[in-house]
Amino acid sequence: MNIARHKGSTTTALVAVLAVVVVGGVGWYLASDVFRTKVDAGIRQGTTWTPENIAKDPVNYLNYVEAETSKALDSLKASRIAIAMSKADLTSKGAEAKNKVAVGKKAVNELLQVYKDADAANVWPASYNGQPHDKNWVQVNVVSLQKQVNQQQGLADQIDLAMSKLEAQTGKIDDAETKAREQLAEIGVNRETLKLQAITDDLSKKLASMQSVVQATAGIAAENKQQTISLDQLAAQSSKQVDNTEFDKILANSSK
Repeated sequence: MNIARHKGSTTTALVAVLAVVVVGGVGWYLASDVFRTKVDAGIRQGTTWTPENIAKDPVNYLNYVEAETSKALDSLKASRIAIAMSKADLTSKGAEAKNKVAVGKKAVNELLQVYKDADAANVWPASYNGQPHDKNWVQVNVVSLQKQVNQQQGLADQIDLAMSKLEAQTGKIDDAETKAREQLAEIGVNRETLKLQAITDDLSKKLASMQSVVQATAGIAAENKQQTISLDQLAAQSSKQVDNTEFDKILANSSK
């Protein structure tokens, strides 16, 4: 019984001492710029591929870069597929919107001509598509159709802009894939070089520079995720641009 109590007391004391050390270390880390700098440098040296770590273990560094580059290439492939799907959807929606614009403009012009003829002759109701309609019906439908035309035109414009952005993003992916493949080829060459000679300053610089390509390639893939295009967003944006032109203004513009 006494032995068990003694062990328990010893364990409690060790835990208390450890807690004091930890708290003291954290306090000293926060209070001392010198101590904090040394700790941060030690963590960085032990957890990242610094030039010193690359020089010590170039083979495993090449393995690391190869794995990261291949991972980035997979992300780029996924991005390319996503862009292709967006292009196909936007192409279809854009053609549909432009067709509605053409049909709508034709209908507006026809109704305006019906209105002008009937109003000039003071003959109401007027005939449209074989059906009689009064003046108010013609005015209401001209305004309504014109708003719909403006909305569809706004959507078509937004889709054209989105397609341009997707084309630009495709170009970035092309460049990133080219650089990634060039890096994979260079990794193979550097592996053979390491077999023949000890690491040189020139090779060390080349190895260190590989990380920037990995980061840039991954960045392009991440950027594409941020560029994901929603057709609902485009429609919402285009609806904000709808011109609330009233009938009198439309009629006046049609006579110019």
